[in-house]
Amino acid sequence: MNVFATQLQSLKPNQDGSTFSKKKKRFLMEVKKFLHQLLMLPCYWGKTYGLLVLN
Repeated sequence: MNVFATQLQSLKPNQDGSTFSKKKKRFLMEVKKFLHQLLMLPCYWGKTYGLLVLN
């Protein structure tokens, strides 16, 4: 019996479609969306305030 293979199987995330797994996936998607928006702020500010400076 391979103990290492057994440990790897027990470390896999829930793949049974459980509620916890779905909530975790949704939470991670929201975090990803938030971080993307946060990274895009300087670009947005540059476009917005660049236009105001030109006026």
